[in-house]
Amino acid sequence: MAVDYWWVGFFVDDATRQRLKPHFKAAAANSSLSIEAEQAIAAWRANPGDFEEAAFCSNPETAAQTNAFIRAFGLPGFVELAVQLLIEGHELSGIANEQNLFGMVITSRHAPVSIVWHALGAERSELLPGRMGNMLLAPNEVEAALEATHRAYSGLATNEMLTRARRYCCHSVRDDELRETLDFLPGGLAEARRRNLGFTALACPRL
Repeated sequence: MAVDYWWVGFFVDDATRQRLKPHFKAAAANSSLSIEAEQAIAAWRANPGDFEEAAFCSNPETAAQTNAFIRAFGLPGFVELAVQLLIEGHELSGIANEQNLFGMVITSRHAPVSIVWHALGAERSELLPGRMGNMLLAPNEVEAALEATHRAYSGLATNEMLTRARRYCCHSVRDDELRETLDFLPGGLAEARRRNLGFTALACPRL
């Protein structure tokens, strides 16, 4: 059965960010990549075409490597933090609410951040703020993060990014979902800047 993946973003004021900061630090400390994940990411950087749907379907070895690449975007510490924030009854569940939610991207089979990476390419994806889609930004850090995101996207036409994303996902993610995924980070950061608030994003398998 195909796994769905989430990428959720919400706005934070400075007091909320200070409350989240130790939890985020602990999540980062508990989010080391496995050897399998490191090898898959290195292979993707070297030959991204091997991770597109056509190769995935025709070569069992490539399929296993692609699955490892996708799973790499569910860093365990940040998945646990997402549980604490998004599942009712947990310690931090009151922080993320309808009033401060920017949005949530849900995609099937392919993690949203992996879609963005593939659409941008290896060099551009390194410019993105945060760690594999996870970030906790103070209001005064949002501008620099937005500028970094614009640099990553600069010079790439939307249609070109969509074409790359389609080759990666094939029919598992619709075009409207791909557009939402590609727009998520620049849109969330721009809105945080407009509101003069910080921004938090977490990437995880569907909880």
